[in-house]
Amino acid sequence: MKKLIVLSVVFALVASTAAFAVDLGATIIGSASLASGESGDGASEDIVGSGGLGRVRIDGGGEAGEGKFGGYFRYDGGATGNAWWKPIDQFKLLIGGNGGDGFFAKEGVTGWMFYQEPCDIGVSNNGNTWGGGYGTMKFRDIFYGGGFDGNPDVLLMITPLDILAINVQLPFITGKGMKTEDIFKVALFQLDLKLDFGNIALTYKGGLNDIDTSGGFSGYGGDYSSPQIYLYYGGSFGDLAIDFGFTYHMDAENTAGDKVKRPMGVGLGVKYAADSFGVKFRAGATLAGEDKNTNIIADIMPYFSLGDNITAFVSVGIGMFMPDEGDQLMGWHFNPYVQIGEEWGAKFVIGVKLWNQTAQNDASTNWANVKDDLIHWEIPIGVKVSF
Repeated sequence: MKKLIVLSVVFALVASTAAFAVDLGATIIGSASLASGESGDGASEDIVGSGGLGRVRIDGGGEAGEGKFGGYFRYDGGATGNAWWKPIDQFKLLIGGNGGDGFFAKEGVTGWMFYQEPCDIGVSNNGNTWGGGYGTMKFRDIFYGGGFDGNPDVLLMITPLDILAINVQLPFITGKGMKTEDIFKVALFQLDLKLDFGNIALTYKGGLNDIDTSGGFSGYGGDYSSPQIYLYYGGSFGDLAIDFGFTYHMDAENTAGDKVKRPMGVGLGVKYAADSFGVKFRAGATLAGEDKNTNIIADIMPYFSLGDNITAFVSVGIGMFMPDEGDQLMGWHFNPYVQIGEEWGAKFVIGVKLWNQTAQNDASTNWANVKDDLIHWEIPIGVKVSF
């Protein structure tokens, strides 16, 4: 009898493991700044060092019910995840998020893929993608970077044809507390066409067409002010890949009843990759807004193979702020680094960063009010391991 009980428990454990099998993975990133300082009027004379664990992450995913149900989770200082249901191949319902990376991104080499993992390690700065970079704008002002900043939501993925996907994101979670009718007004809709000559996507992110002059938008504290339209084309032609983006923000109305004209943007990304040499380029501009200011940003990064799993990169970029009235400002950066290891695997990276302070911007800084021109420098290193 005891043997039968033991065998029953073993079979139960095996059966449950098969039903709830999860593929687990872990990533650890350790980064250090060996030295950093600045020069120019008012610069500090101190040379300092710092470091830390930029990432300690466990994630995994799995399926159940013969592939009709599934989920994903990530723990990276906090837990996130999603659960989905796919009753037929042409329809998938997902509730949740994916750790802040977002869904339905259409940006190609102009986004995170410009630097890839060295930006996570801290040897390069990908602020030009999502803000706080070397200019007054970011590439995600032009290219769609993923639904509602990667926050968890309700997603519908409809694929009536192999070449066509219809994606819908409803912010019942991001916009919790909103009126239900407003949730549908600010929803995201995307037509995604994958054709022989490239990928064409049209993304519409809804809005409420009003701006709260107290600082928030529409009383909900997020950018739901006006609908935005993103047009994307991405094509690959042998060693050459091209990304084109255009965005248009419809006019909004503030609480005083005045129309507010928001800027439009246009951008280009190019990647050429041969066996021992490659180059990435991205450029963009936003213009024709209410303030009539023009913002331009451009980065170029050639890279060279120096041997087995050793690659040298040299990133150079500028950001220009050209106001309708007042002085023009220009920010720049110079960022060479060497990567030892695999492109997507374990690696050690060391580099040098040079940039000027007028190039540094975030949501709390008015670029036009920056008067000093400090030059900053840093020697960063980092190690990334996944298993």
